[in-house]
Amino acid sequence: MKKMNSLFSCFFLLSCAFLFVLSTAGAVNAEKEPIVIGHVHTLSGPMAMYGKSCDIAGQIAVEEINKNGGVMGRPLKMISRDDKLSPETGLREAKSLVMDKNARFLTGTISSAVALAISGYCKDNEIPYFVTNAQSSRITEEKGHRYVFRINTNSYPYHGIPAILAAKKWGGKKICVSGPDYEWGKVAARDFVEVYKEYVPDAEVVREVWVPLGTNDYTPYISSMMGSGADILQHSFYGGMDLAFTKQAKMMGLFKKMHVSASCSGDPETWYKVDKTDPYPKGAVATCRYPYWAIDNPQNEKFCRKFSERTDIPPNYGAIYQYIAVHALADVISEVGSLDTEKIIEAFEGREIKAPFDPPLDSIKIRACDHQAMMPNWVGVIGFTEELGFPHLTEMEVVDNPEETYRSCEEIRKIRKQEQKQGD
Repeated sequence: MKKMNSLFSCFFLLSCAFLFVLSTAGAVNAEKEPIVIGHVHTLSGPMAMYGKSCDIAGQIAVEEINKNGGVMGRPLKMISRDDKLSPETGLREAKSLVMDKNARFLTGTISSAVALAISGYCKDNEIPYFVTNAQSSRITEEKGHRYVFRINTNSYPYHGIPAILAAKKWGGKKICVSGPDYEWGKVAARDFVEVYKEYVPDAEVVREVWVPLGTNDYTPYISSMMGSGADILQHSFYGGMDLAFTKQAKMMGLFKKMHVSASCSGDPETWYKVDKTDPYPKGAVATCRYPYWAIDNPQNEKFCRKFSERTDIPPNYGAIYQYIAVHALADVISEVGSLDTEKIIEAFEGREIKAPFDPPLDSIKIRACDHQAMMPNWVGVIGFTEELGFPHLTEMEVVDNPEETYRSCEEIRKIRKQEQKQGD
């Protein structure tokens, strides 16, 4: 009988211990609920290579962070949604991520119009938004606010740096500007011309040619460019638009008639399937935000290897910026020790974040005045080398201090005051 009591007692204690373990495990699992990062990007259509690249790179960063214990003992989770290049769709998906998926942070997108729509929502609802592709300088200048950060370059240095090279190389006085007929194209032209005229003061814009999104036949627009009498064409077509425009412009002889500054043509994700026999913007001045093949950094090599294992799209600027943004966010949250929005914002202002670039560009400052990361832009001429099988930036140059290429904080304060007066 005593033996039976003893066995019963043991069984009872083991049962209690088992139940305790289960309840404790439940509490621990509840504490380890993922920290959700929302990612709104273009995942379909002719610009899908940008969204897909960023999704892959963001997931690589999440896996690396979770493998090392996550953030504050909790795993990260990144959920991606397709904005379809539409501000309305992008805004709807951003709201859904916040309200339905409990996203504490938002990242993305390629479209500046979409980014501005999401940025306005984040301002009103005090949600940190990290722009990782869209480049309209207005996002962090006129329209900048406490809750938006940009972990990539912006249109001012991106078009300003090739403007300097074009002015020194060609010095033409008649400019035709062109690009997609929305926020990005207009701001790109504005920023190019502003910088170009610092070097060629009597230069003038003789024609503006704006092309609607979704255009397939560029011939009437190219005819207008060629009939403008311009010495230089500045355009801001990118991705599928750049491929279609270049093919048709080559056939019509545009590149023989005028010099071309094609900033976006320096990024490899557009041209990686093009060889020497295909039309490409040979001799055009361009920028590249991430010449992965020319960066001698172990972390860069590791990222490129992981990225290339998942897609045939080459490593590109959107991908590396999303990767950098997710890692920077994890570092800041861990340092702050909480998900307090205001503390996280304060920790980002003026912060130096890690980047897998060559020194001294392996540490990137995020300015407190505009929340703009001082990312570098490489500039050069489009051509071929034996190194790569697709057209890319050659004769590359990059400044050691990228902040010199951005508008100053004083200039931005003036721009914001002017914007405020116009809005009153």
